This record gives sequence, C-alpha cells and structure tokens, in this order.
Amino acid sequence: MSDSPKTPVPRSSWMITYADMVTLLLTFFVLILVMSSEAQNNIYRVVNLLLENTENKLSEYVKTNRLSDYLHVTRGTKGVQLTISGEYFFDINSAEITSQLKPILDNVGSTIQQSKLLSIETDKDFRKFYNVLKRNRRTLNVEIRVEGHTDNWVVRGGPYANNWELSSARALKVVEYISAVSDIQEGKFSALGYGEFRPISDNDTEEGRSKNRRVEIFIDADIAAINGI
Repeated sequence: MSDSPKTPVPRSSWMITYADMVTLLLTFFVLILVMSSEAQNNIYRVVNLLLENTENKLSEYVKTNRLSDYLHVTRGTKGVQLTISGEYFFDINSAEITSQLKPILDNVGSTIQQSKLLSIETDKDFRKFYNVLKRNRRTLNVEIRVEGHTDNWVVRGGPYANNWELSSARALKVVEYISAVSDIQEGKFSALGYGEFRPISDNDTEEGRSKNRRVEIFIDADIAAINGI
C-alpha cells in the first residue's frame, strides 16, 4: 500500500505568523503611547496646580485690599494674567513707577518669588516632581512677561515719540522694578510694548480708552529640556 500523499502547506501560511507579530508590535507601541501620554498629562496637571497656587494668592491680595476696580487676575492660554490699570497707576505720557503702583508690584514680586513655581526643588509637596524632571533631564521653565498697552490718542509732550515707545517703556519699568525688589533672575523676564494695536475695548469712548491703557503681567510655566537635550 502506498503512502497517502501529504497535504501541501500553503505558501502564504507565513503571513499569518507575520500578521500576528505585527499586531503584537502595534499593540505594544499603542500601550507605550498611552503610557507616555498619561505621564505627559500628569506632568501638566502638576504645572497647572503650581500656576493655580500663584493665581489664588494674587486673587486673594486683590480681594483683601479691595483693588478689583484697578487690578484683574485671570487665567488664560498665556498663564496667570494680572491686568493693571494704566489710567490709575501711571501719570499721563509717563512710564515712571508711581507711589500707588509700588506696593502692588512689591506684592507681585514677593508672590512669585515665594511661590511653589520657583521652589519645587525644596518644596516638600513637589520634591518628587522635581526629581522626575531631573531624571529625565527636564526643568520647569518659569516666564514672567510684561506687556504695555495704550489707547489710540497721539502722544503729545514727554520723552516718548509715540504710543509704541510709551507702552514699551512702561513694560520695561515694571520688569526692572519687580526684578529689583524680588531678586528673581532677570532671565525669567521679558517686556513688550504693543502701543494702541491690541485694544480690549472701543477707543471711540472714554471708558473704552481707559480700559485700553493698561499693563499686563503674565506668569507662565512649561517643561523644557536641560541644555537643549
């Protein structure tokens, strides 16, 4: 009796094994991506808590001292924002820090300087967060941006040729003052002047122009690589 012929193995059978391997690899990479995304979300939750802490302290200062008519604390895409009325705190066509503005900037400087934003290395609540960043060669980059704004009336008299110069000078004066009284590193500051070109209200009314004459202080934080790595 002759042996029964063997059933030939389909030449495409290797594709089944290959497909299984690709599926496993895909599942693995999806898992890694999910874990990475979750870790990233946790990091930014901590950053949000740090900014929220600073926002609450500034809001409490405004409320306690009944300054809500002249100071507004909000939170947006550019971080914690403190809007200061230029109408009340700056003399006309001047960038000099007035006696009314100094105690406010003193408080802003001390609030930032004493905040957990600048003390995660030693703060017991955020020490672990700092260690995680350090192990991954990352750091918490804190930025303090000051932006000056004016209404659209032409500058007449004084040392500034136009609203751009005036708004830039006011922003720079605020930066210099806060940096001096708080002893925060100068590299964390920046100053910009937008003149009349970013109004928040109608320049056709006195009330609108009053709102547009302002200085905005933004306190923000992000994760950055150490030495560009």
